Amino acid sequence: MHLFLFVRGIYHQVKIWETLAQSQFWRWTRTNLTTGKEETTLVQGALRPSVLGCYEYIFPEECLSEVLAVMGIKEDYQSQAFRLKAMRLMFRARKIPKKNMKEALTIPTTIMINNSMRGLASLQVDGVGVYAIGIKKDVRGEMYGYNQEGI
Repeated sequence: MHLFLFVRGIYHQVKIWETLAQSQFWRWTRTNLTTGKEETTLVQGALRPSVLGCYEYIFPEECLSEVLAVMGIKEDYQSQAFRLKAMRLMFRARKIPKKNMKEALTIPTTIMINNSMRGLASLQVDGVGVYAIGIKKDVRGEMYGYNQEGI
């Protein structure tokens, strides 16, 4: 899935946000065509710079609500601003479903790992505003011996 974003803020803070966004891993489930079993692995979220200062973030479709929560996108900016509507048309993207926006409110953005000195933090960086433009689904099909999303 592709999430189109508009990010603005203090330059060096935006660069920190970019680095954090690229270091996130998401659970990806696909079906092995040889065995017929579902396999789960981790894939790194991909951040691409796009036109007009926007970004495109690529991740597994099942993770949409969690991506919204971790990025701090909990408001429906896409219906408020004409500029975002025009950008959504330009990217041929569609609105984020309201069920995913509501689900994002229930997902914890940080995680402490028991019996470990590690944890997972959110992508909410001081001085950075992240505004969702819209989403675009990837094709699904048979690739490299798997039935999977073509991320």
